[in-house]
Amino acid sequence: MNFEQWLAANGYDVAAINLPENAKQRKHLEAAWKAETATPPIAEPVVKKPAAVAPTGTQTPYEVELEAARKESDRQRQICDLTSEQFRRNVAFPDRIERFEMLRDCAIKSNWTVQKFEYELLKEHHSLGPIISVPSGEQMTNEVLEAAVCQAAGLQDIEKHFGERTLDSAHKQFRGGVGLLQLVGACARRNGWRGDSVKSDLRGALRAAFRESDDGNPQMMAIGPSTLSVSGILSNIANKFLRVSFEAVESAWRQVAATRPVNDFKTITTYSLTGDLQYEKVAPGGEIKHGTLGETSYTNKADTYAKLIGIDRRDLINDDLSAFASASRRLGRGAALKVNDVFYTVYLADSNFFNTDKSKNNYDDGATDSVLSLAGLENARTIFMQQTDPDGKPLGSMPRILFVPITLGVTARNLMNGLFTAAAQSTATVTTENVFKGMFTIVESTYLCNSAYSGYSATAWYLLADPADIPVVEIVFLNGQQMPTIETAELDFNRLGIALRGYHDFGVALQEYRGGVKLKGAA
Repeated sequence: MNFEQWLAANGYDVAAINLPENAKQRKHLEAAWKAETATPPIAEPVVKKPAAVAPTGTQTPYEVELEAARKESDRQRQICDLTSEQFRRNVAFPDRIERFEMLRDCAIKSNWTVQKFEYELLKEHHSLGPIISVPSGEQMTNEVLEAAVCQAAGLQDIEKHFGERTLDSAHKQFRGGVGLLQLVGACARRNGWRGDSVKSDLRGALRAAFRESDDGNPQMMAIGPSTLSVSGILSNIANKFLRVSFEAVESAWRQVAATRPVNDFKTITTYSLTGDLQYEKVAPGGEIKHGTLGETSYTNKADTYAKLIGIDRRDLINDDLSAFASASRRLGRGAALKVNDVFYTVYLADSNFFNTDKSKNNYDDGATDSVLSLAGLENARTIFMQQTDPDGKPLGSMPRILFVPITLGVTARNLMNGLFTAAAQSTATVTTENVFKGMFTIVESTYLCNSAYSGYSATAWYLLADPADIPVVEIVFLNGQQMPTIETAELDFNRLGIALRGYHDFGVALQEYRGGVKLKGAA
């Protein structure tokens, strides 16, 4: 078959391979095509003249020579057939094809038996180590490899991360699963590594696997229809496991804080929402008066938080996917814990924000009217609604969120979900309709009552405005990236393995004190 027919038969996109930017890939594929379809060199059979003795039976000397030639031709044909099968199975690995060609030529010239050649082929397979063999009609891509590893590692809700077609292809190609060592070996060989065994040459395999482009070294150039990037594959896989663990950790901050993207790490300034921006009637002539943002401003800035963890040589040799998945999950959990740590360190350091001398009219420490109850809710709502702007006019914002520690979670739910309340009147208890039912969104946090944070309390609670209206606290993310990121790389020279680097760029700052009320909840 011609080159285009061969490409189609092996599952390649002919149009894509013919594009100018894929010239290097086309060159290597042409080499594989020629190696597989060219007529193998058939050595001329060496026919020895029979000894000068009388032929036995009915065979003439000519017939003896002809029989020897037929046996030799059959031997070479079987050797070539076995070699062609290896060409088909290793079409994505031109370096392997070259080795099988050399083995074939050696077998023919050295008069190996077919059985000896099969034995040498088996030895060659063992020396090459694990490979990924692509079934006919399937295409091995970065995404398919990612899906296969995620399947083997047990990623939750994997259908949310990959399409049905990708998952089906991964299942067909890797029915027995795919391990870390196999993945590294496949990517290393696709990128030009010519080692005998991944286990025996782990550093060389890792070096090639993490090489994403040709750097001029002819022994390490990218080979095949597409370069497999183990760095990109592992990073994408790690980020999927990271996301699951990141989102599993408490994230009450999402409901009580305003979020904002920033473009860099510089300090940003936000002016108070209570400036002179009330509309005025436009006088004849159409002149519109300028408003002011007020003098009160708040600052915030993003910082980088990160952690590094390694998958060492032992985990790679053991092909331990669970170690990789576990490291990714732990980095995701660690990132979520750090967001909470920074957020509540800032939020609970509130002695000047929710002012204890009540000069800001957003705090109550009464022995009874600050306790979370019907009376306490009424008191908190009244304090909030009486808040004014700098001109003494009503703020015009409504309380939306009941923010409580977990110690008050049940009480909050009873107050928000109960249809009726009980009130004592003389000697009888009368039930009345609960006017607060469903009025506020309950947000709980275990951090509010944790003694590791300055300002913690098991009895204090908050009534807050919608953070999209008047935020009491703001969290900024670099480029709006709310999820942390994991990158993978080969470990430093003094260590064998894979490094996972997780980082997260964010910052937290208190904003408008008029957007919330704090109640002490105890004497």
